[in-house]
Amino acid sequence: MNSKRLSSFFCGVFVVVFAVSAQAAKIFTITSNPSESKVLLNNQDIGITPAQTKMDFGSERINIVSISKPGYFEQTITLNSKSKEVKTGLINVTLIPDEGWNATTTSDATNNWVRIQIDSAIPEGEVWQKIVDAVTSRYPSLEQIDNTSGYIRSIYEVKTYKSPQGSYQIRTRLLGSIASKSPLTFKFRVEAEQTSASGQWIPLQRVFKEDAQLMEELHGRLSQK
Repeated sequence: MNSKRLSSFFCGVFVVVFAVSAQAAKIFTITSNPSESKVLLNNQDIGITPAQTKMDFGSERINIVSISKPGYFEQTITLNSKSKEVKTGLINVTLIPDEGWNATTTSDATNNWVRIQIDSAIPEGEVWQKIVDAVTSRYPSLEQIDNTSGYIRSIYEVKTYKSPQGSYQIRTRLLGSIASKSPLTFKFRVEAEQTSASGQWIPLQRVFKEDAQLMEELHGRLSQK
């Protein structure tokens, strides 16, 4: 092969390699509604939206983008070199609100015992009635109640919510009992669970907003001012 043909050969190789390289890596702009959502690229945190990142599609590589924000369902996009987003360099996602999240909140009593020392100014005979009144205003039915031990347990409240994969349930109930008789102290806990993808009940670190309000009411009715 003479020098002219050799030069032409290497020039052609360079053009092909350059073209493949240009197609293999590309800068993407990622936006979402709502904004300031967390972005993962192949399980690596790359910040919040709007964000920019480079993706490599060489050797038929696949890239996975996940976008999430509290109160919304996570959305995942799987991209390859033929995906429409690769042509535009733009990824825009609208997240679906999670009604279950919006109906719940955090509380110190979520799956955890919270103690309330009873105000000594409240006659002992009135303490139990105040507790029962507060609990039954939130949970109309009680599963178990014992004045002697101060034990009280409500029935579960169960609510169903929709998700992109179908539906799921959240349930809560309140438990309470005497923790100490001197000084008189009660302990309360709100058990919270939700169904998993397989339908099993698993702990949830959030309670219905009405449960958090109930705990505030118990503190207000019973604790020392």
